[in-house]
Amino acid sequence: MLLKRQDSQAMNAPTRDPLLRRKLVTRNAPPPDKPAVTGPAQGLSRAFARATSSMAPLVAEQGETRRSSASLAELLDMIDSDAFVGQLDGLAAGTAVVMLDQSTFATVIEAMTIGRLGPKPPLPRRPTPTDSSLLADLVNHTMRDLTDPIAAAMRFHRPVVDHRLLAVLLDDVVFDTVSLDVDLVAGEVQRPGRIMLALPRAAPETLTGDPAADSETSNWGKQLEETVMRAPASMQAELGRLTLPLSEVLALGVDSSLTLPLSNLEEVQLVALDGSVQAIGRLGQSRGNRAVRLTSWPGGTPPVPQMSDIKPAPRAKPEAQAGEGGDLAAIAASQPDLPSNPG
Repeated sequence: MLLKRQDSQAMNAPTRDPLLRRKLVTRNAPPPDKPAVTGPAQGLSRAFARATSSMAPLVAEQGETRRSSASLAELLDMIDSDAFVGQLDGLAAGTAVVMLDQSTFATVIEAMTIGRLGPKPPLPRRPTPTDSSLLADLVNHTMRDLTDPIAAAMRFHRPVVDHRLLAVLLDDVVFDTVSLDVDLVAGEVQRPGRIMLALPRAAPETLTGDPAADSETSNWGKQLEETVMRAPASMQAELGRLTLPLSEVLALGVDSSLTLPLSNLEEVQLVALDGSVQAIGRLGQSRGNRAVRLTSWPGGTPPVPQMSDIKPAPRAKPEAQAGEGGDLAAIAASQPDLPSNPG
């Protein structure tokens, strides 16, 4: 009994030899190596860090890169409402987008314009055209340094000012998303940031197998244009505009008259609903109806873009007859029998 007790005390006694103590400590297994990120995410962290350091006094410390796939609806939910979003072109599968969250684009713009970071982050704001120009250079620098050749060929196209347009600009396909979380450091100031790429995937499962249906889907842009061009557009023909004192306007009543210069008969303005002058014409008649012949464009130059090759939608014949009062009816300029003398 005495020998067993001594052996037990010897085993429980602390080991004084540090070398033996280190050998007795149970070591944890080394963490498994993370799988190499391939595809569009290849080199995103390094490329963004290089672009940020070369264009601003910032250091983008390497963060976590995540890859996932998302439908169009899921992608729209992943984009912050106050983030900077831009279109990327150069991808055969469709339109890709890049997103910089509010903290990232505000921090980068602050470092580019001021040369440093303040102790407090700026208040949230919407990106301006100047921001878009600066961030376009940052995005293009990042895309050029990507290892993936498909993503490296893409370039910044234009900003998406209203995020609601993304549902129209992007195809309803599966997107490969690449999200990078970084820490933007300038001196003693450190702010979090996130950049995300979304590339459409050419998924064969999106095809219906019906050649007629696939052809219709591929021509959706042409069909959309034809549908928009058939929409009605209201125009107003104005003989002229007068500026009167408020006292005279309040005194107007039945049998009151307003004097217009005679030159107004030769320069009738065709005005849109927003008040912009679209064309200048001359007052006349056509087939017993009052009409306006278009003679020139405001400022001497036609509007851009020209839409003369688009056939106008059919419209009802105006009911106003010559000699009757009422609003003027704007008739197409192609009427051959429109007299040149005012009636």
